[in-house]
Amino acid sequence: MEVLVIEHENLLAEKLKELLFEVDESIKIVGVTNNINGAADWLNRNRIPDIILASEESMAGIEEKRKKDIRAVVTFTTSTDNYRFVAFRYKTIREILEDLPVTEERLASHENKIKESSVHHHGFKERFLVKHGQRLLSIPVDQVAYFLSEERFIFLKTLDGQKFLLEYRMEQLEKLLSPLMFIRINRWLIISLKSVKEIHSYFGNRLKLFLSPPTEKDVIVSRKRVGEFKAWLDR
Repeated sequence: MEVLVIEHENLLAEKLKELLFEVDESIKIVGVTNNINGAADWLNRNRIPDIILASEESMAGIEEKRKKDIRAVVTFTTSTDNYRFVAFRYKTIREILEDLPVTEERLASHENKIKESSVHHHGFKERFLVKHGQRLLSIPVDQVAYFLSEERFIFLKTLDGQKFLLEYRMEQLEKLLSPLMFIRINRWLIISLKSVKEIHSYFGNRLKLFLSPPTEKDVIVSRKRVGEFKAWLDR
């Protein structure tokens, strides 16, 4: 899960990063901005995160009416301090930004990018250069079934069953791939929507997937990723 933080104190932002990692090591802070206007600029240049966390101080200039629309408040408690952040998604911050004239032009520009990305996957990797014997091949992402980690190596497998070695880490691939097309379901596998053939319930509130082409071992959606996976299927 990717998180944008709105907080003017760098030390507090770093502390929050540590606290989130303790909650779930898959949570990543992808950006930190000083205020709402800075968030508008950040959103104009980057892909939309899953959640935006804003300190109560950074929301001080927002109208009371708009504040009431934000119902999720997250409190991180340590042995010495409590840190309170409001949590919301892009739709809510978009409404907030629409009330701020200085961000209106930037927002419109960003929305155009969102529409474009939904069709052309703007800003995400479109093909991978791989080695096949003595030849180099360029594999379009729409031909990729999944990316898998095996014995510290990362491989790409195409929909027609070809397998190629890649010089990437799984964490790098997560950032390079369109979240509309791909999702990481466990520590060793990032799958495309096209590869999913069947989904079955599995013990421990997990899911078992049957992919095409099939993998050598069972494909299980980890418990902490089940909710994200279901949301991905339902978007």
